[in-house]
Amino acid sequence: MTDKTLLTPGRLFLIRLKNNGKEQFRVWNSVLDWTVWLYLVIPGLVIFGGLYRELWQRVPEWATDVPWTALYPIVIFVLMAFGRIRTYVEEADRLFLLQRPRWLQMLKRYGMFYSFVMQALVLLIPFAILLPYLIKSGGMEWEHVGAAYLYAWLYGMFISMVFHQLKSIARGWRQWLLQGVALIVLAAAYLMPMLMLSPGSSDFMPAWIGMALVFPLSLFICLRTGIHYEAEVKSERKARMSSTELLMSQVIPSKSIVKAKRPLLFRRSQRLFRGTDTGTLLAEMRLIAFLRSMVPLRIWIGFLSVTSYASTLVSPPAAFALIIGFLVIGVSWLRMQWEQWYAEEFVAQFPWEGEAVGRAIRLSRFWLLLPHLSVWSGLAGYRWAGLWAIVPAAAVCGLIWWGISRNSYMR
Repeated sequence: MTDKTLLTPGRLFLIRLKNNGKEQFRVWNSVLDWTVWLYLVIPGLVIFGGLYRELWQRVPEWATDVPWTALYPIVIFVLMAFGRIRTYVEEADRLFLLQRPRWLQMLKRYGMFYSFVMQALVLLIPFAILLPYLIKSGGMEWEHVGAAYLYAWLYGMFISMVFHQLKSIARGWRQWLLQGVALIVLAAAYLMPMLMLSPGSSDFMPAWIGMALVFPLSLFICLRTGIHYEAEVKSERKARMSSTELLMSQVIPSKSIVKAKRPLLFRRSQRLFRGTDTGTLLAEMRLIAFLRSMVPLRIWIGFLSVTSYASTLVSPPAAFALIIGFLVIGVSWLRMQWEQWYAEEFVAQFPWEGEAVGRAIRLSRFWLLLPHLSVWSGLAGYRWAGLWAIVPAAAVCGLIWWGISRNSYMR
């Protein structure tokens, strides 16, 4: 066997890294075809580049009132909290690599260093976007921004190693509890010095000393400990499918392993409405399935966050006008989600009547959009007339939405 065909742990890692890149390219290529690049992505990049250049020339007046030095550590920590170490372990390794623990250990080490490099690149994006505001409005020096980036990178790697080690300590709700406690402690340890001190000042020295002691120790422990095969396979499967879940694409044919477990919400599958007609029962099924599924629930919560923030950037009258646009977007997305859910094998096996389907769509859509509408209208009312207008604005908009939802032609 020649050296070119000799398989080593490093070469195996590069092969899997290359295959993962091709897989992710196919996923994103399913939505980013040449028309999207030509009409959306490229013009968006050009416009963003022009706006970014204008920021360096003149910062908007509203930016001077924003506490950028207190805001950016929170944004950076949110990104760091999602950082994870990938080992590129696959299901087939059960047959071959479990007999070679050294190979698994080397895959873990290669994956760690690759994850750290990717984390450094990811953290560059928010720092680059916020840089004009931090320099021009926040009054930070260049060396302070560089020190903050370096400290964030080291702390992000430390967070990744902590969560990686927690995967082999506990399972189920115990793992979630440990991760929640660890996240709170890590957030406090990062945000307290970042919000109170400047990373480039001498007062920040205790934080640098603490990181200089903790990071090498955690790196040594993480490199020396073995690999927990089942946890790594589950984590890698989730990482590979994350883009597919985000884009709701069918590019990757593999499916997640179906597990029978007791749901977190509606554990007894209790009724939600008093009605016993077919449409009400179908609406209950849709609502329970929606709230139990993490993918649409995450998108729905993210939609509420983005739209609520967007309504604060315009004048109060325009905030009320935006509610109509937000409803149109929400109704459109819920329609697509309904068609996907309605076509599932369990739901499609029943002969649902057309009138019952229409009532189920209207009823479930009313309750799924009502919390969002209450937040949008309450926020617009508060910005328009103060605290006393929150409840009346939400009530009026809710009644209007109830009247629209009762219309049998709106499906």
